[in-house]
Order: sequence, then structure tokens, then C-alpha cells
Amino acid sequence: MKVAKNWLELLTGFSLVILVLATFLQVVFRFLLKIPAPWTEEVTRIAFAYLVFFGAALGAKYQRHLSVDVLTTVPAAVRKWVVALGYLLSILFVAVFAYFGWVHTVNSSIQTTPTLEISLSYLYMVMPLSGIIIIYYLIKNMMLEWQGRDVNN
Repeated sequence: MKVAKNWLELLTGFSLVILVLATFLQVVFRFLLKIPAPWTEEVTRIAFAYLVFFGAALGAKYQRHLSVDVLTTVPAAVRKWVVALGYLLSILFVAVFAYFGWVHTVNSSIQTTPTLEISLSYLYMVMPLSGIIIIYYLIKNMMLEWQGRDVNN
């Protein structure tokens, strides 16, 4: 059950592990074995992209993105509406990002990476995927906040 609950953390951690291993192998191959391993650079780049975008989704899940605390002095009724507006604007921004990420993913489907020769869509698909995840957590947190419940539980 814990795996199902923490799937995003596991996916982000897996991306980090792949990033570290590929970087380590790149150093070993290049400096110790004196054998070029160009595939490690591409794996590192892909793992880094996944780490960044899944990390952004984790930030949305746990509300760890940049925020302004000035609203604590605003009356509760006004604060509720201002926070909801902030969520709605964030959802709109991420929806536009996810849409154009999808367009970019589809347009890149015929391009391949130079070494691994895999479609660039595999690199770019993390943009719309993370956008959907972020929108889910923004809506979830907005509803919890609107109901007056603790968002971080």
C-alpha cells in the first residue's frame, strides 16, 4: 500500500538513481578505462529531465513551491478567495505548459537521439505527464484548502 501511496517519490528517486549511475559510469569509462561511452550522456540528460519534472510534481504534492505568506494577515473569507484564485491561475499555467509539452512531444516523435537512437518523444513526454500530475495535486490541494482541511496530510 505504501508503494501505491508513494509512487511519485519512488519514480523521482528512480530517476535520481539512474542519473547518478549513468554519471558514475561516464566518469569510470572516460577517465579510468579511457573508453568513450557516449550513451551515458544521453541517459544522464533523460534521467535529469525526468528528475526535474517529477520533482516539480512532488513540489506541488507537498506544497513546497514558492509562496507568499502575506496572506496570513488577510481575513479568512478574503484569503480563501485569493488562495483559490492563485490555484486557478497556477492550474491554467500548468495546463498551457502541459498542452504545449504534448504538442512538442508529438512533433518530436520522428527525431531520434544521436547515440541511443530512441525517439525524442521519450525525453519530452515527461512535460505533459508531469503537467497532468501537477494539475491533479493543485486541484486536490485547492479543494482541501477550500474545505478548511490541512493540505499537508
